[in-house]
Amino acid sequence: MSNSTRPQRDPRLDPIFSDDPGTVSEACLELVPIVFDDPELEQQLIDLIQWTLDQGEGFDAGELCCALILGEIRCAPSTDTLLRCLQQDDEILQRITTRSLQRIGARSFDSILELLEDPDLDGEVAALMIESLEGVSLHDLPDSRDRIETQLRLDLTRPQLPNLRKEATAIALAHLGVAETTELMEQVLQRDYPGGNAFILDALEFLQEHPEGLKGHAEDPIEQVVRWLEDEIVPGGDLDPALWEDSLSEVLPSSEATDDADPDATPR
Repeated sequence: MSNSTRPQRDPRLDPIFSDDPGTVSEACLELVPIVFDDPELEQQLIDLIQWTLDQGEGFDAGELCCALILGEIRCAPSTDTLLRCLQQDDEILQRITTRSLQRIGARSFDSILELLEDPDLDGEVAALMIESLEGVSLHDLPDSRDRIETQLRLDLTRPQLPNLRKEATAIALAHLGVAETTELMEQVLQRDYPGGNAFILDALEFLQEHPEGLKGHAEDPIEQVVRWLEDEIVPGGDLDPALWEDSLSEVLPSSEATDDADPDATPR
């Protein structure tokens, strides 16, 4: 644990460190436009997260809100700090960080692709990074998308990679609609998983049925994520049925969204 002094905290941030969950939720939402217009306050959020990481004592609601806000405003300078968050053993922090990295765009994608060049990267961390790359669908970044698809194809063919990483790779390729990788997935299943692999099989079937992939990236609204924090639920674990239907309606034709909306489903 570090003995460094806690960084300065602007009084406007005090409410997100309140003991009252309702106060934290309301303040988190109110701070988004304020931080967006104040680069010094934005840097304070980064500094607070870095200090918390250095202390090694875990994240409270206030620090989680900092990570959420930085992603909501697409703060590129926070990328390296958020990538450190992704490597913490804290599922709520990991889910929030994944969402934030997806929203940031090119800067986060470039950093993740560089890290994925390491075949010895922890499988769980790599899987979260690959899920973050799916956020390229939120942006008009053709160069980033080309690099991401190239890296994912490469990962799928590397037999020495951890299962979690290869499974996340297949899922990402399916969601991104890289239809020409169906044959590659079949080869990987035959070579590396003669007994089958449920995740890669699901990805293959999804891509065969939907070669265009997901028609849009169904992002959890920040209001819903804040609600999860207030209720101490892992983001994505208990999506409001109305919001789930709204997300499906953006991805599927209206008839499919109505038929397939399952309020008990757990979205990625």
